[in-house]
Amino acid sequence: MKTVSDQFLLQMAEISAGLIGLFLIGVFFFVENGDRSRDHATDVVVLYIRASTRIVLVLYAIPVGLSLALIVLEPIWCRLLFVVLSLALVSANFDTAARVRAAAQTSGSNMLLVTEVLGSVAVVAIVTLPWILGGLHPLREELAWAILLSFVTGLFSVYAMVMSAFDLTW
Repeated sequence: MKTVSDQFLLQMAEISAGLIGLFLIGVFFFVENGDRSRDHATDVVVLYIRASTRIVLVLYAIPVGLSLALIVLEPIWCRLLFVVLSLALVSANFDTAARVRAAAQTSGSNMLLVTEVLGSVAVVAIVTLPWILGGLHPLREELAWAILLSFVTGLFSVYAMVMSAFDLTW
């Protein structure tokens, strides 16, 4: 396995932090310009968008937090941070999985269900792959896989959210 450089980790953190900023601007724009009518369908959509926002933020927190931690902290603290971020990710995944069916029925789009299944598979890979590759003591190279998968899954999740927002508003 190739050595993971500090430069690579810093660039992953920088790019992910920039994407978090752009994503938050998009979410605030969506919230500000959203439909103000309050009915059951609107509540379902709002709850799903909130859950989706949470999981995207956790997905991007992994490349930012773990990349920086791998540069400055001892391996034990990096593993502990990864465990905490993994728990947050699994929790967020359960939240979106619980809400996706109602949102898909409201929108009439099966894309939400498909992306949720693919995202759940990616979450399992993100959480387990470093432990599978590195055993009980994954190092920088094994944790880099979680960083990369989380980054790609975050991009995919943003795409799914944007496309589902079009489905839900049209």
